[in-house]
Amino acid sequence: MSDLTDFYQYLPPDVKTFFDRQYQDSYALLDASRNPRTGLYADAYMTFGENPDYRCSIAATGVGLIGLCVADMEGWDAEAAEKALVTLKCVMGEIVGCQPARDAATGFYAHFVDMETGENLNSEISTIDTSLLVAGALFAGKHFKETAPQIEEMAVKLLQQIEWSVVVADKENGVINMIVNDGAGTAPLPAFNEYALVAHLALLGNPENEDIQTLWYSNFTEQKLTELPKAKYRDIPVLTDNDQNAFLSSFVHQFPYYLVQEYAKSEVYKDFYTNACHVDRLKWKELDDVPSFVWGYGAGPNDGLHGGYHADKVNNAPGDIASAYIVAGFLPVYPAGIHDLYALYQLHFPYDVYTNPDDPEDEKKFRASYHFGLHRYSWWHLERKDRWYPTKITLIDWSSMLYGLTAFKRGMSFFTERLTDNSPVSQTK
Repeated sequence: MSDLTDFYQYLPPDVKTFFDRQYQDSYALLDASRNPRTGLYADAYMTFGENPDYRCSIAATGVGLIGLCVADMEGWDAEAAEKALVTLKCVMGEIVGCQPARDAATGFYAHFVDMETGENLNSEISTIDTSLLVAGALFAGKHFKETAPQIEEMAVKLLQQIEWSVVVADKENGVINMIVNDGAGTAPLPAFNEYALVAHLALLGNPENEDIQTLWYSNFTEQKLTELPKAKYRDIPVLTDNDQNAFLSSFVHQFPYYLVQEYAKSEVYKDFYTNACHVDRLKWKELDDVPSFVWGYGAGPNDGLHGGYHADKVNNAPGDIASAYIVAGFLPVYPAGIHDLYALYQLHFPYDVYTNPDDPEDEKKFRASYHFGLHRYSWWHLERKDRWYPTKITLIDWSSMLYGLTAFKRGMSFFTERLTDNSPVSQTK
């Protein structure tokens, strides 16, 4: 097949029905996590609690904005543009009673804020979470450019309000500050990781800054990707950070693929992305008695199982929790993954039709935990008939489900046409 969208067109009827339901539910979960007054999005959808939760994630709010673009395109939400405008007004401090916490000197946002007031909920001022918000705002600006041009105006204003220079820790080696304290960047993190998005937006927001230019052009352009650190699994090279014996969680590869235009278009990045997909799948095959449709090293909460939030990766995945949204995120390079998701649905998680007359409590918990479809699960618990009922779904991690299913049906052009190029400055490095 010559185009990714051909795969969707020729899906068997049962698989297509499953896809369409899971695709729309990938947006429905986001919408259920949105505060209608402020337009902010919760950090997580609570499977056994009230929604939206009181704790907003600034990163999740960026995901929500992209979700509104998908919903508008698919005709799922006639108020998508209006909702996006409310969200942008709120993050810009224009909703009465809600002022999302920001660093006064640089404009970066707190990671977690109160959904109603914007008060910082004891969280760090985060460069990556702010970047995910800004990326979503710019994406929405492009999407709604004709029907609601004020969204793009506000998104550009948001981008330009931020003092991006503080993200630069070591411009020559691609090291980026993760946290801002009182106007100064701290907690440096070496490349490669999802902070490539931060460098991308820094150049877009402050293209004349020479340190930012060096940070991007010396480390993150397509031409420099092959020079970044790499780990090998069965001689398959994948991008990693400065620890070349360690692998990254698969979401780290996915976020830049969907949110950095140069990477979304790059054959070089696509090759590394394909490698990351293969390594994820191959590692799962090494585990005993695991079906081929079980894979996906993602991040997310493990509440009720072994506790806490964890970014699972090759050789570091407590309990071997699989994340179905990672499979979705890799669909552009592994379209057959849709059949893995369907097998998981059909054999173990028929979330929309599941009944258990012999155990009504199990049915109730199962339908609540997987109300919006496939996400994290424990294969070992399934095998032992000792079901795990996840208590929440973090929106930033769920984003891979939305992005991957959208690309599978609409092609990567949905993203490349709405992402912003950051290369107005000519460089010879």
